[in-house]
Amino acid sequence: MRLLTLFSLNVIRVVLSGLATGLVLCVATWPAVAQAAVLQGTVEQIASDDWQIKQLEFGVELTDDGLRGAVRIARLLLPAADLELTDTRIVCTRIVLSGPLIDCDAAQFNVDFPGSGRQTVAGSFTYHRDTGEVRFQILELPLAGGTVTLAGTVTDDDLGVEFESTELQLEGLQIVAAEFGLDSEELAAAGSVRLQGRFSSGQDQSLIATAALRNVALSNASGTIVTDALDGQLKLNAAIANGRSNFDVDIAATQGEAYIEPVYANLAEHPVRIRLQNASTVDNTEFEFPEFRIEQGALLAIFGNVQVVLATAEAPMSISGRIALEDSDVAALYSSGLQIAAAGTLFGELETAGRISGEVELRNNVPMSAAIQLDDIAIDDTRRRFAIYGLSGNLNWPGPDGGLADVDPSRLRWDSASAYNIILEGGELHARIGGDDVELLAPLRLPTMGGAVLINRLLMNDYGTENASGLLDAELLPIQLGQLSGAFGWPAFSGSLSGKLPLLQYEGNAMTVGGTLAAQAFDGEIAVSNLRLEQPFGRVPRLQADLRLRNLDLKQLTDTFSFGLIQGRLSGDVTGLEMAAWKPVAMDLHLYTPPDDKSRHRISQRAVENLTSVGGGGAGAVLSTGFLKFFEVFAYDKVAIRCVLHAGSCTMSGAGRAGDGPLGSGYYIVKGSGLPRIDVVGYRREVNWERLLNQLGQISGAAVVN
Repeated sequence: MRLLTLFSLNVIRVVLSGLATGLVLCVATWPAVAQAAVLQGTVEQIASDDWQIKQLEFGVELTDDGLRGAVRIARLLLPAADLELTDTRIVCTRIVLSGPLIDCDAAQFNVDFPGSGRQTVAGSFTYHRDTGEVRFQILELPLAGGTVTLAGTVTDDDLGVEFESTELQLEGLQIVAAEFGLDSEELAAAGSVRLQGRFSSGQDQSLIATAALRNVALSNASGTIVTDALDGQLKLNAAIANGRSNFDVDIAATQGEAYIEPVYANLAEHPVRIRLQNASTVDNTEFEFPEFRIEQGALLAIFGNVQVVLATAEAPMSISGRIALEDSDVAALYSSGLQIAAAGTLFGELETAGRISGEVELRNNVPMSAAIQLDDIAIDDTRRRFAIYGLSGNLNWPGPDGGLADVDPSRLRWDSASAYNIILEGGELHARIGGDDVELLAPLRLPTMGGAVLINRLLMNDYGTENASGLLDAELLPIQLGQLSGAFGWPAFSGSLSGKLPLLQYEGNAMTVGGTLAAQAFDGEIAVSNLRLEQPFGRVPRLQADLRLRNLDLKQLTDTFSFGLIQGRLSGDVTGLEMAAWKPVAMDLHLYTPPDDKSRHRISQRAVENLTSVGGGGAGAVLSTGFLKFFEVFAYDKVAIRCVLHAGSCTMSGAGRAGDGPLGSGYYIVKGSGLPRIDVVGYRREVNWERLLNQLGQISGAAVVN
């Protein structure tokens, strides 16, 4: 619009005014023209606030066909655009005088047009001597690889121009703009545009235009605006009054891709229509959009009123105001904007589906309130950390300054969900969300792994901040240990796990449990105490705990691991357990036969071989070649193994010192008893933890047969 203002209002008006001035002088001295047949003259200077002419030369001659006139302007100065045109010429081959009208229906304009070089174009004009009005037409003016045809009216108070172009190259238009001091190093452009419309300049300026865009590629230096192969149509109705630009815009984009931070759209798959009504700006940096609507077929419909501050080198684009969603597609919303905003976070790689509607209030891109309705939403983390399916209901949030007391409850229900491979069945949440606080209004039951997690009370304060804290009163109804261990990638245990979490607290981005989790497994008991989980929602959750195992049935346990029969009982302690991203990094693990165990103690050949396989000892050879090969099962007194894990390595010990042997000083892993007697002795004091874990409990060692 500013380019048309400078070009149309100043260049065209000045040139035509110059010609009209010459013709006025000609007509004023018409008798002299008739007598002499030729009239020539010079005006040294004509000036206004916006332009200045120096040395205007004119000439009129009477030919057999009538009057013929010419005007030459030596220098045309446009200070506002920092532009100077030299040697501008206008020739009228046929001048018709009719009362107060001076009409030239066959004119030639020879002008050094900015960005196009010196050009000669055809046109016409009519001058009204009484009113000073000039009507003109300029035909097929070369511009930016195409042509523009202009037709309009010039008065003392106004310039009205109708324009129509062939396809113009955006790169060429940028060159023309640079000639008028409108160059923008921030914006690179390619593609073409076809223009049609009307421009009016007076005390108030207006522009009505239609632009047909083809294969347009735009990008700014900061990367906040990018388009590629964009096709579409833009309609603009704009006016400038009292220093403020007011405009309506209707954009229909049907091909290509577009990214306007933080929104992305694939226009070929889903065409976009954007309508702005009563929009305004003062400085072309801050914009008011009191009525906007964005539609993406049946996928997306957004409307509302916002204030937008464009991005700068110091700050990103800022949006404030009310944004409402009609029934819209969640996948389109996520891929078009939310995914880009969430890049690098827990929510940056999701597969989504479902419908959503509601309203959000923003202030500088930050949500200040929300009322959202969800319909059959699916959210699936591609890294398999969490998922939820069939999520429906309403979510009410009064904003960061709202309290729990006055907010309407939120109700959500879902068909299934998962968290770190733990499958959850359907459930329903009834809660209040206000400010940074959450309060559960009714017990929440989460069926999982053959049992359930029952949350009786939940209160969180300042969630999402460094000062987040909370309380949880919950119960673990018996769940299957096999499913739990499978979720963590452990061997499949049998039995169940149950207990209470009466004092689970969340503070300082860490969860701690004041009670003890008790499990019934392998006909024994497993208890977890001193449980602490740090960064539970971060990339590397860290868990600390102590475990106590009492009187587990070794037959059930070894059947689970499938490495051979061991009969008897097993107790153990795991102290100082530390896990990072659910993998052990430190612990003191001690497994042993209980001192008061009176059960039958037997171990099979296969179990012996597996216990010795890591270290490559000689038990396997003895069992395959000696008389012991005739025995399938051996008696033992006790078993014991201890691993102190640190820096990826286990410091090993067992059921006491076994004495020196061919491989050095050893320790009993299995201490034999009776006949035939077999002892499994370990000699390696340091064992790689990953190797130990991958072999499902096989222990480095060698067997000594007595």
